[in-house]
Amino acid sequence: MKSLLISFLALGVVTASPVIHIDTFGESLGGWEKKNPKYAEFERSGSTYRTWRPEITPMVNGGVFVSLRIDHMRGVFATDDHASLEVTFAPDGTVESARSSLALQGKRVTSDLIAGTGKLGANIVGLDRAAKVGAEMVANLTAKVLRENIREPGRVTFPAVLNHNYNLLCLAVTVPPKATPVVEDGEPASSEAEAIKAPELPEAVPLIIERPPVKKK
Repeated sequence: MKSLLISFLALGVVTASPVIHIDTFGESLGGWEKKNPKYAEFERSGSTYRTWRPEITPMVNGGVFVSLRIDHMRGVFATDDHASLEVTFAPDGTVESARSSLALQGKRVTSDLIAGTGKLGANIVGLDRAAKVGAEMVANLTAKVLRENIREPGRVTFPAVLNHNYNLLCLAVTVPPKATPVVEDGEPASSEAEAIKAPELPEAVPLIIERPPVKKK
């Protein structure tokens, strides 16, 4: 059993991964719908949008891949527009890459895959890197939307709505603290795989009950 645990640890299976707080993300959008908690609706610039609960996929390197769909509600007599947002988070919670796309009545506009490295600079980390990735993604998508000669207000602001969802998603990500090595049975943990340290229990303290003095008759 111990060798099996060490094998899993060596493969990185038991490492802590970023946690996506879906409830926090939904609350930041105004709250998941009570009748159907699968989505949240909100308004921007006079248009109504619907964000669906994100799909989260763990990655073999300890990171997570998040994808979500956003609808532009255009009314009863018009076909809704749809957008997708894909974000990859590294094991330390930083953004590795992001990409978005719009489907507007047969037209599909997709941004380039924006990576969190390269020309963004190696010194940019954490939320600063996330902000840079989001800004570049929305700028790339907006430029492509304008080239398609799209002028409807709800569609023109769709890239900004995607960026709004992207920012709130990044703010809903946390990373659990790393596990510390433990010495088990007097044998130090392997350098290739560190066991998870069990919480230390406080030493037992004897319970002393003082009896009240007996009153003399």
